[in-house]
Amino acid sequence: MRILIAEDHRILLESLAMLLSSIDGVEVVSKHTNGKQVLTALELDANIDLVVSDVQMPVMGGIELTLQIRSRFPGIKICLLTVSDQPEAIKEAIRAGADGYVLKSAERAELESALRIIARGNKFYSEEVMMQLANSKGLEFVPDRDKPQKIAITQRELEVLRLIAQEFSGTQIAEKLFISPTTVETHRKHLMQKLGVQTTIGLVKYAIQFQII
Repeated sequence: MRILIAEDHRILLESLAMLLSSIDGVEVVSKHTNGKQVLTALELDANIDLVVSDVQMPVMGGIELTLQIRSRFPGIKICLLTVSDQPEAIKEAIRAGADGYVLKSAERAELESALRIIARGNKFYSEEVMMQLANSKGLEFVPDRDKPQKIAITQRELEVLRLIAQEFSGTQIAEKLFISPTTVETHRKHLMQKLGVQTTIGLVKYAIQFQII
């Protein structure tokens, strides 16, 4: 796994590089102090699997970097590593297209797990991040202007919807929520009925449109 790192605090940058380099199968290709440097590096060598970036950096921060990578290098994954666990910051990162959002307070094992999950094509958000998202929304949503009635979604359905929107499979969702795959499928069907969509893609679009993730 070839990785680029962006972190404007040089001591943290060096420490993060050492930590990631110690993970089996990880090669830290280069280190940078802002997003603009990362883009310059990618223009020279786009054979990179994953970018690990801080959010707050001078010149170009992690959110803008994420948007640029999504537009110019869509095959490269990006994991944001930050101190902010505020719901709006998290949602901004998700809307920008970040594949992962990990707090700097995370243990090495969690960061390693995040990188491997993201490298496999899945999303990863720290447990604390998921809790912030869960607590930032109520359980009722107005689907659109033409349907002013509210739709009652249970807490469990909300959890399933968020995980579906993060591209987890039914089996993965079952493991995360400690329920059976059959129960996940039941929740999926109930959500599709309540929200008036026909496919899982419809659920994802709904979650993004109404900022449920």
